[in-house]
Amino acid sequence: MASNTTNTEKLKLYLLGDEVKKGFLLEEDNNGKTIMLSGDWGAGKTHFWKEEIEREQQEIELDGQKKNKYSNEEYQKGLHSKLKQKNKACVYVSLYGKTSIESIELDVYMKAYQNIVGDAGYASKTVSVFTNLGKNLGNIAHKGVGDGVSWIENLLDKKKFDKAGEYLTDGGVICFDDFERKSKDIDLNDLFGFISQLAIEYKSKIVIILNSDVFKGKEAEVFKQVKEKTVNKYFYFKPSIEELFNSIYSDEKYSQLDEYKDDILKSIEDTEELNARIYIQVLDNCLEWKDKRDLDKNVIRVLVLGTINFVLNHIVLSLPILSENHYFLYKKFTLPYQQLLSIFPFDYNNTGISKEGIKKSMNEDYYTQSSLSDKIKVKLSPKTGSEIFSDSQQAFILDWLNTNEHSLEELWKYGYKLCYVFDVEKEVYKEIAEFIESGILL
Repeated sequence: MASNTTNTEKLKLYLLGDEVKKGFLLEEDNNGKTIMLSGDWGAGKTHFWKEEIEREQQEIELDGQKKNKYSNEEYQKGLHSKLKQKNKACVYVSLYGKTSIESIELDVYMKAYQNIVGDAGYASKTVSVFTNLGKNLGNIAHKGVGDGVSWIENLLDKKKFDKAGEYLTDGGVICFDDFERKSKDIDLNDLFGFISQLAIEYKSKIVIILNSDVFKGKEAEVFKQVKEKTVNKYFYFKPSIEELFNSIYSDEKYSQLDEYKDDILKSIEDTEELNARIYIQVLDNCLEWKDKRDLDKNVIRVLVLGTINFVLNHIVLSLPILSENHYFLYKKFTLPYQQLLSIFPFDYNNTGISKEGIKKSMNEDYYTQSSLSDKIKVKLSPKTGSEIFSDSQQAFILDWLNTNEHSLEELWKYGYKLCYVFDVEKEVYKEIAEFIESGILL
């Protein structure tokens, strides 16, 4: 394998294989095993699983017409298609909103049947049944365990339940995701016990997707203990920014942005943020702007950086004005972030507040991340700070500076190092800022 093969490509090849060799998820020797796909929050693990590995066929609306999400060739290369050819299910279960093991169990069987047969009515019926019953159902008795049938068999068509079990047995794949969103009502020991039992009883392959640091406190200790008993193999998902971006961008609807793709990627790379959900918001904002307004390289940069700053820090930078004391002032004041911006200590030396002035101070290395706090504190000294803020305001901001290192880093990053407010004309910037903040562009 070429040395420049990416982490994503290697992982995909290992899990799915190629024309010569079967991948891990298709090898019969791996039936009954549980694997874990972990990585940083936002790195795109779920997107990777659904779009690069599973590829369950879906109907989407594009340009006013309904069409399949993947081309037939793309679909045939996915795990869902490969398993369906063997009459085996590929099930994805999100733990988000689940309040009991029973609700998870129901989801597994429901989707296993629907995955092969495609019975939408069955899915609707089972969801309705569970909703009416609530979370406190009887004890779980899995197929082949104990003396009797599962509680699910008493609620649903038994033939369909049996079929669902067949689709999972000896080679079906069940993926569990969103562990950080599970209800606190679900005991972690019970959850992993249930997952382990599925693997053993059905000889299914189990995939667990979670963030590297999803569990805290007591749950972290429990997780450390149970994963050693439950998980057979670990995979670490660590794509580059370009890998993750290209994976998101592969959605056909973004082809309208092809002319600006490199500019969008460059701006994202400047932020060093690795987050699939943010990339989607950035691309959607660019797409909507292009549909209703003129788009160029400068607008792209403002849209990308402004969107990322807003998503991460809940701040939209307003256009600055020059005060009598040459402080960097903002029209909106939201403590403490905007107050800090209002005293951002640029030394413009007669250059005025402009992109050129900022570039000049950057070229002279006027600010570093570590020096910013000290320079702001100087501006808050009794001699200068009292001209803008009261004693109590000065005390508040100084206290905030001493206890909010991350927020100060973000201030330095988006307010100075990546300063983008001057990349477009004043009125254009104002409209972009309002669009990012409100989500509305008429």
